[in-house]
Amino acid sequence: MNIFIVEMNAKGDSMNAETGSILADVRASSGLTQRQVAERMSANQTRVSRIEAGDGDETDISAYLSAIGTPEAAALAELLALEWVHLPRPSLRHPDLPTLVAVERGLVTVREFLGDGQVPTVLAGQAQLLDRRLEDAGRYLLSLDHEVVYVGEIGVGKTTAACRQAGLVIDEATAADLKGMLLDTGGGRTTLCDVRVETGERFALTVEPVSDEEIYKLVGEVCKGIFEKLSGEPSSNSVEFRPAEEVERALRNMAGLPRPARARKGAAAAPDPATELAKGYDTLEAFTAEFAARLSLWRRSRRTVEFEGIDAKAGRQWLRTTFTAINNGRHEDFSLPDRITVTVPFALISDARLSITVIDTRGVDGSAVRPDILLHLKDPRAVTLLCSKWGSAPDPSAQALLTHINETDADPALLDRLAIVALARSGDALSMRHDSGEAAEDIAEGYEIKLGQVEDALQKIGLAGIESYAFDASGDDPRELTAFILDRILAVRNAQAQAATATIKAISQMIENRAEAEAMAALATVSGNLTRFAERRVELRGARRHPYERLLSAVTSLHARTVWAATLRNGRFWNFDVFQYLGDGAAAEAKIRSSEVVAGLTAIIESDLDNGELESARGFLMQVLANIAQWEADFVNAARHHGGAVYLQPLSRAQDLWDACEHDYGLGMGGYRDGVAERLRTWFEDNVELREELERRVARAWETSFIAPLKQAAGKDPQGDS
Repeated sequence: MNIFIVEMNAKGDSMNAETGSILADVRASSGLTQRQVAERMSANQTRVSRIEAGDGDETDISAYLSAIGTPEAAALAELLALEWVHLPRPSLRHPDLPTLVAVERGLVTVREFLGDGQVPTVLAGQAQLLDRRLEDAGRYLLSLDHEVVYVGEIGVGKTTAACRQAGLVIDEATAADLKGMLLDTGGGRTTLCDVRVETGERFALTVEPVSDEEIYKLVGEVCKGIFEKLSGEPSSNSVEFRPAEEVERALRNMAGLPRPARARKGAAAAPDPATELAKGYDTLEAFTAEFAARLSLWRRSRRTVEFEGIDAKAGRQWLRTTFTAINNGRHEDFSLPDRITVTVPFALISDARLSITVIDTRGVDGSAVRPDILLHLKDPRAVTLLCSKWGSAPDPSAQALLTHINETDADPALLDRLAIVALARSGDALSMRHDSGEAAEDIAEGYEIKLGQVEDALQKIGLAGIESYAFDASGDDPRELTAFILDRILAVRNAQAQAATATIKAISQMIENRAEAEAMAALATVSGNLTRFAERRVELRGARRHPYERLLSAVTSLHARTVWAATLRNGRFWNFDVFQYLGDGAAAEAKIRSSEVVAGLTAIIESDLDNGELESARGFLMQVLANIAQWEADFVNAARHHGGAVYLQPLSRAQDLWDACEHDYGLGMGGYRDGVAERLRTWFEDNVELREELERRVARAWETSFIAPLKQAAGKDPQGDS
């Protein structure tokens, strides 16, 4: 017998407050008062009031809804009676509740079908395929967590845009002057690390620190830059040893050696305390040891700090002050942050049904092809905004990132989760002109012209269709940017809902087909076509390029200091990760090698779809067609994983190689990056067995990620038994 699915207390006999609130909404929609419902229930008004407060049991709910007697009340009774077996029970206010109900019922249907023991082989694979697709869509929709990620070059204004959009300001009434942002903003090189902003109960900051080992390496780089400059030795080749400006600023402040303020015109410059300190030491090692000791890392053990007051405006001011201190290394309790999590007691996106986190990434310094940015882009729950300056949108780093993604990733939905944001300043829109030379008449027209230019630029690199938006943080209503972001999130969710609906329809068709001989014959034909194709394509054609070629190309094009910093860390630097490039190189080759197979399989399915005699198998064919992209993406991601994993241990432990690459920097011989690339190429060619091992793993991944699920969908055991 079905039971009402409601939250129970410790005694197991009462519902939750949410259900009571929804019951009250249903009553209000009916036009009945509590007293009228009580009369129909032969009860008193106090009992009805308690039910609507969440203090009731199954009998109370049944009597209450029967007393209301509207279609809405009957629908709620049916919903409460639904037993959730395959998915966790969602909130009754879940925005996708109707779809989730349909998914739960669809899973019941397909799993009962699979469990009856009499399923024909030709249908078993189809049923398993539909089962997986439906559960994946349901679990995606069940979660309401999403991220909005801001990415952009240094100084583009992305942090200011994020603050305006998310309400991270001291006072909304005066926020247009851009002086009251809660996060640390400036003219560039301000954001020290990834900043994650989420909604919680109170204002708070949590810091994940950079490891002590990495901090001491950074200190060594700062000190080497200061010491070399003091000695005057690097002037001939102008090499740069120092880390990013924002990192050096924070380390200097932590050590009590801040840079002096820039002298006004005509005034004498104040002495640099770090330079003055360096003058007292004969060796770089001694100077570095003193600088490191002044950091007092053993005292900087705090990880979390909270606002203790109750005044909201005071809390915002506290957050701004405390965040700025931590971000600049001026808070004595905190170490150098690797990531800062900001908690605020308000929603960052207006739709209260969703749980939105905003992430402000560290500014792009040279290349946006970074492990942290790529991780955000591949998150199926994240919408990424690639922010560009008005005049260059989409700027070169954004275009290079998009091209890289297009070459190395096979997720068909990834580009749907991206958007270009052209960040305007006062007067930018009105400065726009049509090709005819005619000036924009107003801001809206100026925005249209700019977004047209963005679309043209994307089309030139083969990526037309990516959404774009123009935003002026000082003049535009940030709610409009929020609405644009919310539309992107809802579009991704709607795609999942539509996929679930299509899968449920295919399940119904599959069950109908079982009873019809003609339909079973059509399905057998389709399955035979798929099986024969899979058996012919077990082996992929050979790789076109070695997986390390993409890495070597990056070595010769990135900033020399970035390459040197990576060699100093045996290949793993925040701004350049050798193993990420090796993985992406393997992924790019995997995508190229699989593309011919994917095209051939797609052609076969489309041909069967056009065959009127196979109409009864149409739903199944559409589901296979939808799965091809996922199988290919799984294969490409497997190749990416193996590309990094095969080389990780041997290459990271090749200390002589890294020492030689590091040693060459700053010797004034020129061609540093070419030299590193040549050393790496020699190492890869000397370790050809690793490339062979990678090829074996990629071949196995092709069989398990693509061929096996295709055979299984066709009703054939992947191991070869029908």
